[in-house]
Amino acid sequence: MDSESPTSQFQHNPLADMPADLGARLREALAPTSDEIVAEIQSRIPEYARSRDPQYLRVTRTSVERALNAFLGRIGEPHPRVAELHAEFRAVGAGEAHEGRSLDSLQTAMRSAAVIAWRRITMMSETLELSRQQISVLGESAFLFLEEIAAAATEGYNRAKASALDELQRRRGRLLNLLLADDSPNIEAVFDLARAAEWRVPSRISVAVLHNTDPDSAAAPMLPPDTLTDFNRADPCVVVPDPDGPGRLRSLELALRDWRAALGPTVSITEGAASLSRARDTLELMRSGTIGGTGVVRWSDHLVPVMLCSDAELVRAMARNRLAPLYELRPVQRDRMADTLLVWLQVGFNANEVAQRLHVHPQTVRYRLRRLEQLFGEWLRDPDHRFELELVLRARRLLPQLGETPGQEPGAERDPT
Repeated sequence: MDSESPTSQFQHNPLADMPADLGARLREALAPTSDEIVAEIQSRIPEYARSRDPQYLRVTRTSVERALNAFLGRIGEPHPRVAELHAEFRAVGAGEAHEGRSLDSLQTAMRSAAVIAWRRITMMSETLELSRQQISVLGESAFLFLEEIAAAATEGYNRAKASALDELQRRRGRLLNLLLADDSPNIEAVFDLARAAEWRVPSRISVAVLHNTDPDSAAAPMLPPDTLTDFNRADPCVVVPDPDGPGRLRSLELALRDWRAALGPTVSITEGAASLSRARDTLELMRSGTIGGTGVVRWSDHLVPVMLCSDAELVRAMARNRLAPLYELRPVQRDRMADTLLVWLQVGFNANEVAQRLHVHPQTVRYRLRRLEQLFGEWLRDPDHRFELELVLRARRLLPQLGETPGQEPGAERDPT
């Protein structure tokens, strides 16, 4: 692992050719320096100012002494042991991550320690009879050593952060699965897992199901941090907290600009499966072209199409029964008559308005209406039958296959319109 880590670059020891006894003399000269370094670190960096915490002071002093001894132990040593040093400072970096601090404080502390130690060495250079060459080598080595232990600490810090993030994501994934389970989840279990996942439990949620419009793009969208996501499902989904809040839909649309998304109804925290089911129905209609629109499409904006298409077999059976008279006509005439009947029912039986909407002559509409009267008879005067006719004619527009002749040849009647 070390050969692949950032610290693996620090292999050459520039102190190897210096006399070994120099290390012992420097260690004696720098003995009082550890306390000075600890005091300086505590005075300069508020996060480390824990004068009343003896355990913390002990750990800080130990790290300082370990670094000084490791540096001085390289004098006259061609092959110093670095694995333990790197492991120790990876642990220091990981500790900073666990404490919730940034690396800035640790790096400042390391620089302060190096400056104090180097100041002490230069002050005692004459007493120790150090040549200019030796001072130069010691100076270069000190700052290379600082870079080395800083790299180890950074590596440990990043590993700890990544591990914590991975664990947080795993917890959030379990929370999403719990919220979307077919069986309504226990509310106490939701709150317990949400607390572990660092997710604020909202009063209401909605579920969006996504479809990538560019399969070659593997990048997941950058969604708001309070959403729960799962892009490993066949249809990736997002749990959206408080979906009706101001600006929420707009922020989702911006984040999902390269995706098609169907947003299910807003439900309570224990009804996520229902919102997911509705969102899936809506996305399926978007894929088939039954529902248009781009960006985030709300289920609640397309209730009629979703309802009419929710049971295609039932709608087909209803079409075969209620529209049976139209199947006596040729396909082209059947389509025209169906369109005329639907518009007539929608506009309140006004032939002139039907003509305007269909862009045909009013006389043509009147002819068709007389023909429809012949075909449907009393059904056109019964409010319940008119409602059923309008319902199935609307479904016919959404499901074109309903216009096919159900198991019989179309009549040979000539289309007079």
